Amino acid sequence: MNAAKLIHLLYQTTRAISQGVNQELAEYGLYSSEWSIIVALKETGPLPQIALANYLNVEPAAISKTVIKLEEKGLVERKSGNDKREKKVFLTEKALGQYAVWEKAVDNHRQSILIDLPEEKQHDLYGMLESIYLNSQKCKK
Repeated sequence: MNAAKLIHLLYQTTRAISQGVNQELAEYGLYSSEWSIIVALKETGPLPQIALANYLNVEPAAISKTVIKLEEKGLVERKSGNDKREKKVFLTEKALGQYAVWEKAVDNHRQSILIDLPEEKQHDLYGMLESIYLNSQKCKK
């Protein structure tokens, strides 16, 4: 198999998935990048921005821009933690109140793109993607 073609298809697939999530969330004024931060905070609880960047494997500058947009929308707040130099990002009540609606929209999209992939193949795909991800982490300098 041609590795370049395989990785290109992987990139194209992830971009198509992000575009689909953007379409599903458009009516709520959200983007997939914002959704990923909201989900991370819902799963982990409040986090400093650097920890959020590490958790999502995204550049800190990109996280900062997205957090600012979410703050402007009233969906997150930054508050000082134990260390006054470090601010933690929290979901607001507004975000928590809408979370289930957004989650349902995204879940419907996920189900539609996996509809013809049996459960066993989904497990196989998960294992393969996990291996690729772990290998990519070993290659970081």
